Amino acid sequence: MKKVLLDTNIIVYRESDNVRKENIGLLYNIIDNDVDMVKFIHPIIKKELLQNIYDEKRRILLERLKSYNMLERTSSRFGDQFKQKVSFLNKDINDELDDVILNEVYNNNVDLLITEDKKMKRKSVLLNIQDRVMNMKEFIYINKKEKKVNHDILDIYKKKMGSLDINDEFFKDLKKNYPGFESWFHRKKDEDAYCYMEGDNLLALLFLKNEEIGDDDYQDIIPTMKINRKLKISTFKVDVQHKKIGERFMKIIFDQARFSMVDEIYVTIYDNDDKKRKLISYFETFGFKYHGKKNGKELVYVRNMTKNFNSDNPLQTYPYIKNTNDSYLIAINPNYHTFLLPDSILYKESYKDIHMPVEYAIRKYYISQAGFLEKPKIGDNIVFYRTKQEPIPAKYSSVLTTIGLVTNVIIPRNSLHLCELVKNKSVYTEKELSSKYTKNTYVIEFVYITTLPQKLNNNICVINDIFEAAPRSVEKIDTKQFQKILELGEVDSYFII
Repeated sequence: MKKVLLDTNIIVYRESDNVRKENIGLLYNIIDNDVDMVKFIHPIIKKELLQNIYDEKRRILLERLKSYNMLERTSSRFGDQFKQKVSFLNKDINDELDDVILNEVYNNNVDLLITEDKKMKRKSVLLNIQDRVMNMKEFIYINKKEKKVNHDILDIYKKKMGSLDINDEFFKDLKKNYPGFESWFHRKKDEDAYCYMEGDNLLALLFLKNEEIGDDDYQDIIPTMKINRKLKISTFKVDVQHKKIGERFMKIIFDQARFSMVDEIYVTIYDNDDKKRKLISYFETFGFKYHGKKNGKELVYVRNMTKNFNSDNPLQTYPYIKNTNDSYLIAINPNYHTFLLPDSILYKESYKDIHMPVEYAIRKYYISQAGFLEKPKIGDNIVFYRTKQEPIPAKYSSVLTTIGLVTNVIIPRNSLHLCELVKNKSVYTEKELSSKYTKNTYVIEFVYITTLPQKLNNNICVINDIFEAAPRSVEKIDTKQFQKILELGEVDSYFII
């Protein structure tokens, strides 16, 4: 049996009528559905929770606390080593109470402590018990059944580093620019990297590393970085043009950050040539900020993954969306749907491996000729509606598949301007684009956010008042309807603010 001790802040998040904390339901669900886990609270936590609570509220809280086991055997004394390592951090009585809780982990009376207290996390590192003191994100990530991101699509596959040839021309400049690259490469031989290949030729590689608290003290980076859960972009190299492989890599990075529930993503990079400076600019587009330097030479860029939404430039806070923003349904023909949105391919759908640049891109374009009454704005949410698949009735074959976020709305001046705008980021050829221009044409630039895990057909949408009649082009829906889509589509709350 694994004893899981819950800190006061976790109990408050769960039991308070006024406080809501994302992931708390998932946390309890994992513990309650694991036959080997039992949740406990410490007697001092019960005492702390009941302070200044009286009458009916006290009765209700006492009733709720019955669902927890009380830790009966507690550590009454602190060892000299414990006090020596952490007591200098104590400022008040609350810090001393935290030590009582940590001491249970230190003395092995419990297997694990879950807390949102940052100072307790810092103390756990000093006590060398950081692998047994977790916040909610860490606990959920470790106990998720599916922790890895699957991107076996568009000819990007995971390969063991050891299966790649270090003498390949692809690695030449990496070995030249990064001293020790070859020895690092051999140390990583059993780890996975995302690779794009054409035939036997390696043309792009992405290597990511999850860094847990305590894995690194970042003393070689000035100013020192925060001690938290990070995703490091160790290698990001693309030697193919006009295919948007770099954008696909960026999508993989943010997917891995989501699955790993990290606090930050960071990359170290030199700025000694135009190609690297262009890559830095690209990272900045997605909200990476200059932090400092590693070993006085490499630049360090960090992307904070705290939930936030930049209304003026949503790419800075990608992949988060705001569910109270205006939302629109966008109809798309089945012949174009999966080329524009390959991640949203339908089960048993036949799909040709053409692999146009738009398939790899995060930023894409949708061309509307609906006029300007239903024109979204930057920051609005869009939901793609794949129209019916002949000869199956719309009731069953038309389906909501995908959430996107508007990053720009552009009115082209003429057909030539339209072609220049959307080339390589739309499903149309240049010849087709020329015929798409009318005086009512406008272009929605959007970013792909996520596919609905549970796709919603026309029948489900009508029954649940998402719409009465199927959208024909771009049609606005209200906040209640959008939230219904998120709920019925089982969209991960990670994306939603």
